Amino acid sequence: MVIRVQRFRRLLLATLVFLCAAGCVRREGRNSDCKWPPERAAGPATTRHFSEDAEFAEDLAIRYSDVHHGLRTPYYLSGEDYASNRDRCMARLFGEIAKQHNVPIERVYGSLGQNRAYIDLAINLPFALLYCLVAAVVARAIWRRYPPAESGWLPGATMILFLSLAFSVAFVMVGDIWARIAETYRVGNGHMSYRADRLLWARHLTALFSAAFATFLLTAAEVARRMLGKDSRLETRSMRPTFKKVERPGRAGLNL
Repeated sequence: MVIRVQRFRRLLLATLVFLCAAGCVRREGRNSDCKWPPERAAGPATTRHFSEDAEFAEDLAIRYSDVHHGLRTPYYLSGEDYASNRDRCMARLFGEIAKQHNVPIERVYGSLGQNRAYIDLAINLPFALLYCLVAAVVARAIWRRYPPAESGWLPGATMILFLSLAFSVAFVMVGDIWARIAETYRVGNGHMSYRADRLLWARHLTALFSAAFATFLLTAAEVARRMLGKDSRLETRSMRPTFKKVERPGRAGLNL
């Protein structure tokens, strides 16, 4: 059990490292005063750079509104006031970015949340691989408990179908938690706010459930095929005739 926990921690650590390589939100210059910090080295005006700047500005706006207009502050009036001050701060920061790069502010708005391909891959690929491994282990245990050669296909197939549904539900539930934890680490802010709606699990929940269900069934079918092939090879070997070597008499036996 301890070894499994250590492996899970290593997988989570590798995911976080891969995630930051894909694109962590800037840590330098964080503040809750709605001020755009100067960049140490201004990068090229690419779509990815604009997306990173816009995401950082969005986080600064959320931090500003949390501190000055948040629910747990004495300045809280309403959710509408919180959102309006957040959006006003974001517009100001987006204007600073547009002025710094000499581009229209609409381009900064349009780049927000566009740099998601590598981020979604870094977040979800390790979890998907872990799910495939678990599916293979569970399928192997089911086919060993209900071998088709002895019990027929119905008992094992029924268990596979039931567990595929159960594991698919668990996949989307745990995967959503996994993605939220990873995204929280990536942005460096425990308050995700509406940013959680950009996660893959929020946008494609039905498709992910269907993919998990199909993956479990295909994995179980592949495990069954390999186990049957292995059993047939063992059976073929056991049915091969064995020939005993007949010893020929030596010269001493011929002289008698």
